[in-house]
Amino acid sequence: MGRPVTRDATELFAGLVRAWGDALVANDPAAIDGFVDPGWVLVGTDGNAQPRAAFLAAVASGDLVHTEMSSQLVTVSVHDDVAVTLARGVSAGTWQGAPFRDDEWSVDTFVRRDGRWVCVHTAVVPASGRGAGAPT
Repeated sequence: MGRPVTRDATELFAGLVRAWGDALVANDPAAIDGFVDPGWVLVGTDGNAQPRAAFLAAVASGDLVHTEMSSQLVTVSVHDDVAVTLARGVSAGTWQGAPFRDDEWSVDTFVRRDGRWVCVHTAVVPASGRGAGAPT
């Protein structure tokens, strides 16, 4: 069962969400990889599931370029070594050369491994209307 979330936990995950966004905007696959578990899966705004390797390959190739990733943590729920975050933000950039800008909600499931939190699953949904159809 989850415990009441402390201010420290909220600040920790707010910082984690911001730092992950910074790694995405840097378009640095190694930095992005530092936030995710080897089994990480992203369900993007297009409704498709994308495994970690495919996402990182899209970033490395330049097919996916983020120019903005502004997320604000809305809530976090911690259950021992598992945490679920809900964030609201904007993801913008290009997908295979075509621009996109999505106002979105992101739900991330983190696990604590070796004293650090890594994301195992991400689900992103449009916050208002339909996004431009690019993976986030």
